[in-house]
Amino acid sequence: MSRYTYYHVLYVGMINIMMFVPSLLIRDRFNGAVSGMLVAMVIGTILSLGTMACFERFPGLGFPEICDRYTPHWFSQINILFAALCLWLPAGIIVIYAYSETVRMFFYPDINPFLNLGLMATAAVWACSRSTRTVQFIHEVMVILSSPLLILFIMKAIFNENINWDAIRYVAGYVNKPPSFDTIVASTFLFSGYLSLLIFNRLYTVGFKFRFRWVVPLFGVLFLLVTFFVPIGFHGTVAVQNYVYLWSMTADSMMTEYGFINRVLFVFLLLFTGLSLLFVMNTWHTTIMLLRYSINGATQVEEDPVPWINVWLGVGIGLLALLFMRVINLERNQHFSEGWLVLRFFVEIYFLFLMLYFVRKQKKEQVHL
Repeated sequence: MSRYTYYHVLYVGMINIMMFVPSLLIRDRFNGAVSGMLVAMVIGTILSLGTMACFERFPGLGFPEICDRYTPHWFSQINILFAALCLWLPAGIIVIYAYSETVRMFFYPDINPFLNLGLMATAAVWACSRSTRTVQFIHEVMVILSSPLLILFIMKAIFNENINWDAIRYVAGYVNKPPSFDTIVASTFLFSGYLSLLIFNRLYTVGFKFRFRWVVPLFGVLFLLVTFFVPIGFHGTVAVQNYVYLWSMTADSMMTEYGFINRVLFVFLLLFTGLSLLFVMNTWHTTIMLLRYSINGATQVEEDPVPWINVWLGVGIGLLALLFMRVINLERNQHFSEGWLVLRFFVEIYFLFLMLYFVRKQKKEQVHL
């Protein structure tokens, strides 16, 4: 069962490639990005493994139930609503807007941007309104189908004959620069897939253990190094900062000879379309489940038929995404994303300390029993 959490860690590590994390790292490549990444590896490992160990002690319970058990109801409500409205909801909106614009620019630039976003949002709303167990099965199928090709393309990029290892070594030499805070914040996002446990921990039964948990920091470190160094190897230490769609241009620098596939870019974008919708489905489903708990109390992991409140909340979130497009552009979205990454960083630290407090309270209960 613990494999499902690793699926979340894997696709979050992959989806960062098409978000604003690479741009933030590249921006500070001469000013503390390398040392900041090293610090982020340590912090991300502690946050992910620490939080997973805490949730392991509460099988079958999500964050709302645990919070309700050990804190006053008003405090629990504040935490649940904050997680839903300030962490998970904007995460999905940021990604679906950014990726709908990326796909539109490369595939069909003449289409109405609202129509394009509306089509993607419709698919995401349908998926996120399903039951938690259904969402989990969708994750497994999508990750298993898309990961092999994506990993193949990443390996092709690493071992490409056109990659300039001298440029990579040159930038890596700036490891002695003091770490950049923005780089630390952005880099820790690659370890953040474990946060899905806020809701998906409900699926785990009594006695489960996270086996092979060392793969979480391993995924984070590998994707972080690839995210940062591969574009530098393809585009050079200076020219790499000139690209708006950095990894799209990196993918377009590669060609394959596998059947009808010639330009890697088109397959790369199609695969990341699926991954971006997977990310949006997860974040919006978590938002719906948190809001439902805040309104009605406990929810079930299996619900057939799907409650209409899921659908209406999903439709409301989709309309918010369209409104978001109305008032923002790609440049503002990047600034908004940077602010969200900073908020997420401190919220992850806060959640770890909160979960440690819950574990302590649980131990005291067990002693008294």
